[in-house]
Amino acid sequence: MDDNSAALMALLRKQTSTAEADKNKEEKDKSCGMYRREYFSEDYTQHGISDMCREMEYDDSAPVEEVVCRVDEVPEGGSFSYPDTQEPLFCRHFSFRMHEVELRGRKIVIVRDKGKFSAVNGLCAHYNWPLINGFYSNGKIRCQLHGACFNTGTGDIEDYPTFDGLHPFNVRKIGENLVISTTEKRLGSDRHTKPNWIRRITTEKPIIIVGGGCSGLITGMTFTFYGPAAQSIAENLRVEGSRTPIIMMTKESITPYDRVLLSKRLDNPAVALRTEEFYTENHIVVRLNSEVTSIDPPYHTLTLADGSLHEYSKVVIAVGGAVRKLRNEGADLKGIHTLRNHADPAGIMAEAKGEDVVCIGASFIGTEAACALVGEAKSVTVICTTAEPVPALGEAIGRSLRLYFEGKCIKIITNARVSKLTGADGRVQEVHLVDGTVLPARCVVAGIGVDPDTAWMAECGIELDKRGFVKTAQKHGQMAARSMLNKPIVDHNVPFFWAMYFWIISIRFAGVSEGHDSTVLRGDTDSFVFVQYYFRDNRVIAVCSAGPSLASIQFESMCSRKITLTREMVENAPDDNLSVYLK
Repeated sequence: MDDNSAALMALLRKQTSTAEADKNKEEKDKSCGMYRREYFSEDYTQHGISDMCREMEYDDSAPVEEVVCRVDEVPEGGSFSYPDTQEPLFCRHFSFRMHEVELRGRKIVIVRDKGKFSAVNGLCAHYNWPLINGFYSNGKIRCQLHGACFNTGTGDIEDYPTFDGLHPFNVRKIGENLVISTTEKRLGSDRHTKPNWIRRITTEKPIIIVGGGCSGLITGMTFTFYGPAAQSIAENLRVEGSRTPIIMMTKESITPYDRVLLSKRLDNPAVALRTEEFYTENHIVVRLNSEVTSIDPPYHTLTLADGSLHEYSKVVIAVGGAVRKLRNEGADLKGIHTLRNHADPAGIMAEAKGEDVVCIGASFIGTEAACALVGEAKSVTVICTTAEPVPALGEAIGRSLRLYFEGKCIKIITNARVSKLTGADGRVQEVHLVDGTVLPARCVVAGIGVDPDTAWMAECGIELDKRGFVKTAQKHGQMAARSMLNKPIVDHNVPFFWAMYFWIISIRFAGVSEGHDSTVLRGDTDSFVFVQYYFRDNRVIAVCSAGPSLASIQFESMCSRKITLTREMVENAPDDNLSVYLK
């Protein structure tokens, strides 16, 4: 008997232990919906029986059952679009087989596929973006904004960057209407955090996760994996059933947070990924202000900066990247900042208010920081070493970004390099360019890239390579956790990143454009409604999009299903709707 069957049988035995217990449970079932399978989606019942049984057992909230729409309101196929007046650069586009309803104020998306209906929460668990704007294919719905993907049958995460899934709801056809059955508890939130069913942990040596960052490696025994995120590893170890003690050690003074938002909103405090209660409930110990300085793999020990020694069964090194520092003359002056940790934005804002600011570096960090400083600083200038900013996207898109920034009072100096920085009383006052230009600067933000923060490990006997790492760290964390537990790994990682300017312009990028030999650009980059394809040998290796198009996230889905997108296929999709290749 497998674990799922055993869980179900245990629940049935509990329900039928005595005639009196049967009667009591039947009465409770009628009053509050406890143990009633109809409040869960059919797929959730079939594929998530263990969790379903447990959640039913603890859900004693009142049942909810209401008509939400007519059957003919949910499209069987095809696509349509109409403008979203609140978000002019987006629209409800290609809502393939989907329909949005509200049940007691909660948005729900209903999907109709081959005559079957399924329903999940209507807002993405990442940044609450409406999923009706997204893309559905093959039992999965992918968010338009950042590509988070969810199983429409179980609500489970199929792809990151979210840490939470969605609630699945049972939807039935009764006559010409669709009826959703659920409980008040499940209808009480827009996201579903998997509960922890582990009540006690073992006394063995802990798994230690070094860092609260986005990337790194795992070592200990025979494990060597690059790219896992500390938080993702810790959570997935518990989700996968590990009862081994878990300790996260970070040199920062707060628990893991959403680092991506740091450059987008300098005036906001860091957003924690989880509450302190979450770590307690999941038996995860987070040690703050704990910098690891050395690791001794043969003896399974590590040493902290305070000299203390700690044993481990396995260790995960997830310290992320170390920001590159300026090496020019004057780089040690005060007032020169990098943007990497939670305390950095506040320091930048404090010194930038009412002053001349120079951002050195015109990739994502430099340009996003410049946008965030508009209205706060006296002036904002960005130093760009290339012909246009954000060179990873190509000159055409970079040109449009430059014009847009200049329209927002950000000065972009292209094909420029810094020669030195000068100041007075130990504080920066000017930035000197190679061509002789001198820029006033009471505050400097250096956004010139990151390197793996692993130099300190060279003396620890750990072999390192030069592989890079991207946004897929969360997926790597899931893979690493399963590997440590000797469980199968499904590797369908697709690099995906996004940039947001003034919280108006959103650019999404899927794939890796390095080594491309040609591009095809469709749409209007100046209005930021476009799609650009990057080719190598007539095969698409990356897609960049802005505005309502879903091409980048559709390409992400194609890659995850190992579907090759060719130049001919792009030419046969003039509206950039790649869903025709995902049926």
